Amino acid sequence: MVYETSKLHPIDGIRYRGYDLFQIRKEAPKTIPGGQPIPEGVLWLLLTGEMPSESEVKDFQEDMFKRGALTDEQEKLIKSFPKTMHPMTQFSAATLVCQPSSKFAKAY
Repeated sequence: MVYETSKLHPIDGIRYRGYDLFQIRKEAPKTIPGGQPIPEGVLWLLLTGEMPSESEVKDFQEDMFKRGALTDEQEKLIKSFPKTMHPMTQFSAATLVCQPSSKFAKAY
């Protein structure tokens, strides 16, 4: 199944899952009233097509935190990347370093 999570209109601007950026800024969860939306809330919107409740955001944050645990070896390797390495190269390499312990890697 293919689905476009975002649309770009020359007049209306960007829409994510049917919400324009002004709606997202207004309706998405925030840590500070009147502040900017938290990334986890916007990611939830992109993944599900719905704005998350406070409990859904909390559970989602906890789940991502648990999944983000690194082994000592992974952390040591990632920290050994040269400081001059391009940030996207660091990100790509770090993602590959973490793949063996991925929940999905064990399924194959």
